[in-house]
Amino acid sequence: MAAANLFASLGFGMYTAGSAVYFTRHVGIPASQVGAGLTAAGLLWLPLSLYIGRFCDRIGARTAVVWTGAAQAVLLLAATTVHGLAGFLIVVTLLGVVVQGGWICREALVADVVTGDALVGISAYLRSLFNVGVIAGALLSGLALSWDRTPGYQALIIGSALAEATAAVICLRLPKYRQEHFGVSEVPLSDAVRDVPYLALSVLLGILAVGDTILYVGIPLWVLSQPALPPGLGAWLYGLNAVLVIGLQVRLSRAADTYRGVRRLLMLASIATAVSCLAVGASQGRSVLAGVLWLVVAVVLLSLGEVWSAAAGWKIRYDMAPPQAQGTWGGLFALGSSVNLVLGPVLVTVLTARYSAMGWVLLSLAFVAMTTAVVPAMSWALRTRAPRTGSWPETTTGGTAEDPAPYPAAPRSPIPDQRG
Repeated sequence: MAAANLFASLGFGMYTAGSAVYFTRHVGIPASQVGAGLTAAGLLWLPLSLYIGRFCDRIGARTAVVWTGAAQAVLLLAATTVHGLAGFLIVVTLLGVVVQGGWICREALVADVVTGDALVGISAYLRSLFNVGVIAGALLSGLALSWDRTPGYQALIIGSALAEATAAVICLRLPKYRQEHFGVSEVPLSDAVRDVPYLALSVLLGILAVGDTILYVGIPLWVLSQPALPPGLGAWLYGLNAVLVIGLQVRLSRAADTYRGVRRLLMLASIATAVSCLAVGASQGRSVLAGVLWLVVAVVLLSLGEVWSAAAGWKIRYDMAPPQAQGTWGGLFALGSSVNLVLGPVLVTVLTARYSAMGWVLLSLAFVAMTTAVVPAMSWALRTRAPRTGSWPETTTGGTAEDPAPYPAAPRSPIPDQRG
């Protein structure tokens, strides 16, 4: 599973880092149309997320991952034959659906192969590998783009396709563990639609994910608006974030073994992200050294918030979903957490461009306000799943007699807990 995740992230990193330049420089499509097309492709999968998850449950997560991986490879190869706007829109739209659907199916596959207390730890380990793969893919993409020749552009897309195909082949070696135990999911799709508490928690995590938009969009644009700061600082800060997440994700995810720990991590993530906004605003009008230091502080806090919220999200995503319908509930979770994709860029750019430093204060207040919703949302979600004797259970995924798990625990995974 780790090898498949690494190859998938390698292909993802190569494509995301180089696709815009490929379609602009090689195919000849105007940059504005490429940007609009890629943005639309990143959102059109949302109405299909529940159906993708349902499809995953019906055919099995392993099979779904193989199919989506193969589809990505075929579509990426098709991208090398695109010569105009119409072909570009068709390919990137289908790719957007397949890529996002593939991540939903991969999460369900993790739940297939890993169960119990190991889920959060293994997810953290896989996410660290994912970041390593994306960075490696981006570096390879940079080499191809630096060459600035047609063979380099085509090698970039073909290399991404080969990486995705390799990941799909590797997944064929994984067992259909959970599907063999539970069989084909018979949970109605309407049950997922009615699980409003689960959706509410995913929306909260989506709001926290606006921190990613701050890192990838807000800070680079802010750097360009500050004459004293070097224009390339945003890229270095992105690298700092990647290193911190890779180094801290596994270690800092251990607190998510309990729901009390999940609540604490969500609160810490909200506060860290709120303070990071203030740090970005404090860099306005500073000297080069002071401005850089304030932004480094902001990125460290954003990285901590990212790690903490991701760990809490895995516990909620897997533990509160029926074990035989991980794909369907994963689609629901992806739908709720996508609030960042829809609102994040607009919210961050409008507030900070129009109100400057005060815009960062307003963003900070929004994250502070979110902390008031964490406890009620967690209580609501837990209350709708199992009778509980305490307000904040101290159990791990499997539960105890006094505090049962939200859903019956699946049989033990043959894969041991790999947390260090």
